[in-house]
Amino acid sequence: MTPFRLLGGLLLSLVLSTGAAQTVADVQKLPLVHDPLVKTPRAALSAADQQAVTTLARTLNARPEIQDLKQKWPYSQGVSLKTVLFTISAPFRSGTPERLTVFSVSEAEPPVLLFVLSGAKGLTADVLEPTINMNICGVQQGYTLRDVDQNGLREVAFTVGCGDGPGGGRALNVFRYGQDRWAFWRSFPVESYFGAEPTAFEEQVKIYVQKGKVPQFYGVLNRKEWDINASFQRSAIPTVTVGVVRYAPTSADTTWRVRHLF
Repeated sequence: MTPFRLLGGLLLSLVLSTGAAQTVADVQKLPLVHDPLVKTPRAALSAADQQAVTTLARTLNARPEIQDLKQKWPYSQGVSLKTVLFTISAPFRSGTPERLTVFSVSEAEPPVLLFVLSGAKGLTADVLEPTINMNICGVQQGYTLRDVDQNGLREVAFTVGCGDGPGGGRALNVFRYGQDRWAFWRSFPVESYFGAEPTAFEEQVKIYVQKGKVPQFYGVLNRKEWDINASFQRSAIPTVTVGVVRYAPTSADTTWRVRHLF
């Protein structure tokens, strides 16, 4: 993977428009979607949730669709308590809360996820597979968003980190339920780093959102750069806030494919 340069590749392709939150101070008043500096720990499941996930995994692993996934992805051993990313009850496809359990199907690279909904409508499962080469990537965090498009339903977000040699990066991927299926909504680069003589850099983007039927996403880009051969500590280097990124309202990103299993 070639590390993305947020400063060079992202800002040049996005233009701030008038009549919307544009300054850093304005954007920071909006709801925060993701902060790359805050490493959200894997959710600690209660004893009841652990038992429910274990029972669910046993049911799933007995299905032929999950057996087929194990054949397609050689590093997969099915799903289990140790491969669950998170589980939560919330409204995802209707106003009635349902249990969503997200599993990591592949125990190695590339990242493959399974979204399982269980509730009054029965049990459904969808697999999320990358459409690009992610053989040096892994899922790191997962959580839900609080209805950023104001349709009464929650969205799901997770980060994927990739790295090879001296550089790497991380992206936030957002999915939502619509038209009777899960769909990949969009992706945001949130971190990039690279270190090779003579200089190195780190860049992070905090993602914010102005909620609405067509939500407007913003990013606040921070950057630091230093001389690898210098004697000072990297932690002492000041972080510079470069400015605000205003993302296009729609995206043609096709990084992920969603397949409905049952």
